[in-house]
Amino acid sequence: MTPGTDCEPAVIPTRSITPKNIDVDALKVVRRLQRFGHSAYLVGGCVRDLLLRRVPKDFDLATSARPNEVRKLFRNCRLIGRRFRLAHIHFSGKVIETATFRAPLDERQDGDLLIRSDNVFGTEEEDARRRDFTINALFYDPVQRVLIDYVSGLEDLVERTVRFIGHAGVRVREDPVRILRAVKFAARLGFEIDPAAWRAMVRYRRDLTKCARPRILEEIYRMLRGGGAEASFHLMWEAGVLGIILPEVAGYLSRAPERGEERDPGSGLWAYLRVLDGQDRELLTNAVLVAAVMIHTVTEESFGKGRQKKQRSRETAAEAAQSILRAMVGRINLPKWEAERIQQLIASQRRLFNLRQDAPLPKGLIRRAYFPEALDLFEIGVRATGRGSRTLNRLRQAFRRPPRSLSPKKPARQRKKR
Repeated sequence: MTPGTDCEPAVIPTRSITPKNIDVDALKVVRRLQRFGHSAYLVGGCVRDLLLRRVPKDFDLATSARPNEVRKLFRNCRLIGRRFRLAHIHFSGKVIETATFRAPLDERQDGDLLIRSDNVFGTEEEDARRRDFTINALFYDPVQRVLIDYVSGLEDLVERTVRFIGHAGVRVREDPVRILRAVKFAARLGFEIDPAAWRAMVRYRRDLTKCARPRILEEIYRMLRGGGAEASFHLMWEAGVLGIILPEVAGYLSRAPERGEERDPGSGLWAYLRVLDGQDRELLTNAVLVAAVMIHTVTEESFGKGRQKKQRSRETAAEAAQSILRAMVGRINLPKWEAERIQQLIASQRRLFNLRQDAPLPKGLIRRAYFPEALDLFEIGVRATGRGSRTLNRLRQAFRRPPRSLSPKKPARQRKKR
């Protein structure tokens, strides 16, 4: 069906979503918008997660109200964005993101479908059809307690399928970051990727180089924090996407047979990602997450098999990390200060893993500002490899004790004047 044509949506009463599952402030925003004559719904990931009995990370809204109209109704509203104008309604400790219904853009004649601006407002049906995946295009009216489905999103949710809305090739070329989003959702939810979507992702994967680099980096962080890091990297490796955004990691995986890892290529990397998926990732910094991905590539470059002995002794892990991370700074906009921190973390791991049980603890390293992060990365390595647990316990105990230099000094006893 051509976007913009009238179509009766599937309106599905549901009692599986109750008001207690919905953020109270999001509910307030919906009710106020509707009270002033606007359509307003919960939309996107929060609806999907509520139907899957998952706890939504945040609650996004879609409305017929224009951004300026939303701002007039809420004193705590701020408008943001140029490419995509949004209303952020601020409450204590959180933001309710509210977007006006958008219309699909006219097809460009030069063959370049990349979206550079998206502020053409439209109807709720147009808004549903211009979204990326069917499972993310469901509207939910929490006042009437009904689902509104224009794109058979509920059916794909039941079938556990990630499917693009409309022509998959067009949707990917409009915004190639959707390739990473498809990977993220499939991995996090345990869904299958629709075959047409997979073919488009593989065919247009090189279009990722056209995208804003911070957006790619942000999607990588979300994959690592979302609980599906191992599955995400497997999918990116299979689709050839990893070779575009992280070619160093792709090269490491491609050399698996040389390391004797035919059965489980890149077993070290997968083990680290598996540990990430099984622990509280919110407490880990971005530097620790990226270091967990890059440490095996760096180790192979500096100390791996196939390197000349003289070169191995000359090149340290820090130097190898610096060389690799310098390329990442330019390719995915990794901040320089973060790249330096990642380099420090990776360089510290060899020292920690080689620490003998009876050896004194490295007090100089413990005093470093980055040591808490180095310890987090070391703990991931201990869980992944099954070795170094005693050293980890010693380091944890030593780190909890304040260094002697920081302990309060006793005041000097003054001489009594005679």
